[in-house]
Amino acid sequence: MGVRMPLVMVMAGLALAACGTTDPNEARPVSATSVAGTTAVRATPADRAAERIGADSDGKDVSLAVGQGLIVTLEANPTTGFGWQLGALDQNVVKQNGSPEYEQDPNPDGKVGVGGESVLNFVAVAPGSTTLILAYMRAWEQGVEPAKRFTVNLTVR
Repeated sequence: MGVRMPLVMVMAGLALAACGTTDPNEARPVSATSVAGTTAVRATPADRAAERIGADSDGKDVSLAVGQGLIVTLEANPTTGFGWQLGALDQNVVKQNGSPEYEQDPNPDGKVGVGGESVLNFVAVAPGSTTLILAYMRAWEQGVEPAKRFTVNLTVR
């Protein structure tokens, strides 16, 4: 959480500064912002909060509004070399928003190799349908089946 909170605060400040209006009903376009060499997508405020899903949504259908965020939280343990990798996604419909973040499980005993959760952020950018496929794998292992897969069908209206 050490880097995550300051980054969230900076992104929130940038989003507020970019708004430039006090009218919550005024439409704002989705745009790309370069932050520390990565491209992050700023979502248009939507009528609904970001949709949060986890492993229990595997194989399900999820509907989003244009500009609405999607937060996917899945168990992970990067000390094993495994990580969630984007397998498939039509980024003309739903775009990955930044890099995955890792949140370690509480570790009061200071043990090494404690697992946690990988948090991946996406934003709906245009009406349409796409399938989000994530693969839990070691990036350097080519031609090896992922240890796990996560798939969700997305519809943006």
